[in-house]
Amino acid sequence: MACRDMGRNNRSPQGELDALRAALDNVGALIFSKDDRYRYTYANQHFCELVGAPLENVVGHTADEFFDADTATLLHEHDAKVLASGQSTQQRETRFFKKSGARHRYLTIKTPIVGPQGEIVGLSGVSIDITESEHFEQALKENQQFLDAILDSVDGYIYTKGQDHRYTYTNRAAAALFRRTPEELLGMQDSELLPPEVVRHVRASDELVFARGEKQTTEVLMPTADGRLRHFWLKKLLLRRPEQPDCLLGFASDITELKDAQAATLRSEARFRTLFEASHDAVAVLRQGRIIDGNQALLDMLGVTSRDALRELHPWDFAPAVQPCGKTSEELAGEHMASASRLGHLRFEWVQRRHDNGAEVPVDVVLSAMDLDGEPTLLASIRDITDRKLYEAKIHQLAFYDALTGLPNRRLFFDRLAQAVAQSRRSGRHGAVIYLDLDNFKPVNDRHGHRAGDLLLQEAARRLAHCLREEDTVARLGGDEFVALLVNVAPDHATTRAYVVEVAERIRDALARPYSLALGDDGRPARTVEHRCSASLGVTLFPPEESNMEAILKLADGAMYQAKAAGRNQIRFAAQ
Repeated sequence: MACRDMGRNNRSPQGELDALRAALDNVGALIFSKDDRYRYTYANQHFCELVGAPLENVVGHTADEFFDADTATLLHEHDAKVLASGQSTQQRETRFFKKSGARHRYLTIKTPIVGPQGEIVGLSGVSIDITESEHFEQALKENQQFLDAILDSVDGYIYTKGQDHRYTYTNRAAAALFRRTPEELLGMQDSELLPPEVVRHVRASDELVFARGEKQTTEVLMPTADGRLRHFWLKKLLLRRPEQPDCLLGFASDITELKDAQAATLRSEARFRTLFEASHDAVAVLRQGRIIDGNQALLDMLGVTSRDALRELHPWDFAPAVQPCGKTSEELAGEHMASASRLGHLRFEWVQRRHDNGAEVPVDVVLSAMDLDGEPTLLASIRDITDRKLYEAKIHQLAFYDALTGLPNRRLFFDRLAQAVAQSRRSGRHGAVIYLDLDNFKPVNDRHGHRAGDLLLQEAARRLAHCLREEDTVARLGGDEFVALLVNVAPDHATTRAYVVEVAERIRDALARPYSLALGDDGRPARTVEHRCSASLGVTLFPPEESNMEAILKLADGAMYQAKAAGRNQIRFAAQ
């Protein structure tokens, strides 16, 4: 009975072999054996799957059947070493499989197989796929190199310390402060590099980081390797690492130039404030479109009693709704501030409105972009140009207008005639010039004096202006000679002529009405004199193709003399 049970529990050698092969087939590694002629005598299922052949097609064949030529040659060389030395080997191999075209990296261990007589009859091998692990190792190496490159290129100093206050890492910039390499600084303490008073300051903040785990920031004045004292800003924090002791991660920046700039800024601000308050021009400080400060001259200009009344208001809060150019004050101010911020400087004219009485004041503004307290700011210098505007208006009036009648003079007339001719050329519409001279004008001067003549000319000018459209022009050329410019009348000659005849008749009738002239001489009671006067009119039409202004006026002047010769109080058209 006992013998029968033992027989059932014992496996045959073939059964043991089958069980071993089944186990090897479930292994993810490549398991194989070869004879002394490099022919496979066994391969597990994983090997067969990768080479794309069943076991019966693997056994008896060499690596040449399953791998590219280079791979096969390399495998034979490794096999030869094992067979020749009788020693196990370990090497990394790159295998290129013909069937799949895949390339893998393996860690292969090969062991010689010894025969009954102690001779080497072949070898066995195990190959473990390390492709992914090598990729990972390479990636780690590349990442570390990349990180080191970044840290070495940072404009600042980066380091780590252990709780023993010894450096465990520095970037090249930090090491260069002490004229050392990062490798030389490893394991060193601040006491080996810095004066005692600096060491005490630095170590105190280091210990707070380790004790509290809180970020610490500090400033320190310390000497560098060249002996110069430099200001440094330090930021330190606790770096917790899994399965490793905590360490201190530090960042430092050289702020010497910044400290010097701050000192210079303070001095500059003091000078600026002095000039700011002493300036005769109004000065406003603007930020984000709002007034944040202003000097006394600005308060006086705006009719405001305190700076508090200025702050947080916009420039357009002290301006009429619309500026002379037609844009709203808010829109135009926004455009000017944006341009000044972009260009750095901008000058323009502006109309302000006083807060106390609503009076409008023309001003000249200079906007300058600047950085104040680290924020973009605009400085506005404002000057009252009321007197200048009045002077400019007077000069313009004298240059382009007749002093007696207020009508445009010869210069302005020719400017407008040039514009009319250009407009006619663009639009294809005709225009006209009416040249006129007053009849019977000289007797009023002879009988009643030049004062009466001046009054008559002024009244004639008013009557002429009432006879024309707003877009037309009447000018005084001199003496009792006037000229009317009719623009953009009609696209054809006949319609233009008919309209011009209508206007000329209207002028002739208006000027022919009696004139009542109120005279007062040397303080004597005023007296009224009556005078009758007519006008002779010469007319020329200018087509769109005409461009000679002198010729146009000469034609009208010639037609006017024809009207005079015909008996006066006549209208004549120039022959064209």
